[in-house]
Amino acid sequence: MKKIALTLITGLTFLALFQLNAQKDPIRDEFFDGEFFLAEEEYSEAIQAYLKVFNAGNQDNANINYRIGMCYINIPGEKNKAIPYLEKAVTNVSPNYREGVYKDPKAPVDSWLFLGNAYRIDYQLDKAINAYNKFLELSPKGKPADISFTNQQIQACERAKKLINNPAEIKKENLGRKYNTNQNNFQAVFSADGSAMAYMSSQRFYDAVYVVRKINNTWTNPVNVTSQIESDGDQYINSLSLDGSKMFLTRISAFNADIMESEFLSGMWTKSVPLNKNINSKYFESHASLSPDGNSLYITSNRNESLGGMDIFISKKDAAGNWGAPVNPGKTINTEFNEETPFICEDGKTLFFSSQGHNSIGGYDIFYTVIRDDGSWSEPVPLPYPINTTDDDLFFFPVDNGKAGYMTCYMEEGFGSGDIYFISISTAVELSALGEEEKVAPEEVIAEEITTEEPAVVQVEPSEQVTEKIKTPEAVEPTVKYLIKPVYFNFDSYALTEESLEKVDVITSVLKQYKGMVLEIRGHTDAIGTNDYNQLLSERRAKAVMNYLISKGIESGRLKYKGLSMSEPVAANKNPDGTDNREGRRFNRRVEFRVLVNPADEVIIQPAEVPDALKIRK
Repeated sequence: MKKIALTLITGLTFLALFQLNAQKDPIRDEFFDGEFFLAEEEYSEAIQAYLKVFNAGNQDNANINYRIGMCYINIPGEKNKAIPYLEKAVTNVSPNYREGVYKDPKAPVDSWLFLGNAYRIDYQLDKAINAYNKFLELSPKGKPADISFTNQQIQACERAKKLINNPAEIKKENLGRKYNTNQNNFQAVFSADGSAMAYMSSQRFYDAVYVVRKINNTWTNPVNVTSQIESDGDQYINSLSLDGSKMFLTRISAFNADIMESEFLSGMWTKSVPLNKNINSKYFESHASLSPDGNSLYITSNRNESLGGMDIFISKKDAAGNWGAPVNPGKTINTEFNEETPFICEDGKTLFFSSQGHNSIGGYDIFYTVIRDDGSWSEPVPLPYPINTTDDDLFFFPVDNGKAGYMTCYMEEGFGSGDIYFISISTAVELSALGEEEKVAPEEVIAEEITTEEPAVVQVEPSEQVTEKIKTPEAVEPTVKYLIKPVYFNFDSYALTEESLEKVDVITSVLKQYKGMVLEIRGHTDAIGTNDYNQLLSERRAKAVMNYLISKGIESGRLKYKGLSMSEPVAANKNPDGTDNREGRRFNRRVEFRVLVNPADEVIIQPAEVPDALKIRK
């Protein structure tokens, strides 16, 4: 992934730790391997080394727990795993902690700050606030940037507690296996004319740049152009020109980052070359977004003119076609914290970017601002929850002037560790810019990576093989029967998919035919997360179904809803050995139904049917 300081890593000054030892100590060597990988921001490799140290009798060592927690909190999709390690680390913190000393059993005071971050990401907001306050208490003379950041996160948690109770209705659409592999897929960008797409995909030993082009209204297969631009796997796509003939990338080195440019000539991409010295300084230039007219470049840099850490700057082309000195647009956009991943929309006026400042609800949030006729920028507006979360939300590529966009999401039901999604803030069915022809049918997906919310059932009863309206063969005049099935949800989601809506449409037909029927809608979750958070999630799942029924003309008085959190699982959340039972949890993320008033023999409420292998063992 892109090695940018995307979070405020404090107190981590990596020393020269790797001296030869007179006596060989394999566990000590593992510790220093972990230190090396941590310094390189290779967190997955670092954690493997630290876990070996941990399992060699160091389970109570605060220093090792701190290091493991630091790794997990930097791995998207696994950040909540940092919590138990950081909870152990804070039991033995010291202001005299010695960085990189293998024998030191203590952890730094910063452990409280990172524990606060981990709680915040996991929506344990009151615990996060307590941890942040503990950090402030123990480090009253800490670095001003750390203190300011911590106070900002406390305010963010307070805002989050209010906003998560009023989520926007959004639709997330996975782009499918053609673009999302088993690995991490990220940083998708499009040309403004819709003719080209580029994105990153992690390979075994490097991060690859892929390009897709639209020819005769059909998208080609993705092409790995890493070798064409002569990247060593250290260049990351930022943006494309209006017609997709130029790409801008960031080349990352150990201590610097530069903006590169490549052109599409005679069916090939040219070797990327760095932009001029106005753009590339001795500082860290992490991102560049080209305006539709090709005359403005929006970059991020931590150069001297920055108001905080990383700031957004704007460069204009001069009469000779060269990029001029970038200008900081000022405090309306940039804060004392970091700003990142700016994208200017097709209208050339609306700017989307990520920021740790403004009125964030935690970490980086996505904001947009519009340039006025007088050249000033409007006050940034955050995207709603749950597009913005309490985690770091970065690299939102807007389309249709920001009415929708593309973003990498780390969801358990995805194809890889991270998948590219099309996101729209609407209940209406939206088609991605890739077109309907790119959708992947469920049968094309291998079984262990199926991403639909409907769990696969091994044993199928005869009644399940009928359509939603089934006929009774014994009757002289066929009697219509309605089979009401449970509705299943993706992990940590209460969005209704097309398949879910088909099921709820059956219920709409039932309620319209049986005018006196009153239905209870019961939401459930799996066992991942706290009971309080899952209670809220289960209520949202039930309410999402209820709201859809109301939108279809069903009177609200005929519908009751309740959330049951994780209290009524129908399948095992864990295997007998204590490991995660992913398939079992799929059955628990559901909404079921119960007739409260005026039941009808013609209506069958089908409970969740769970394979024997996944049932809870009593």
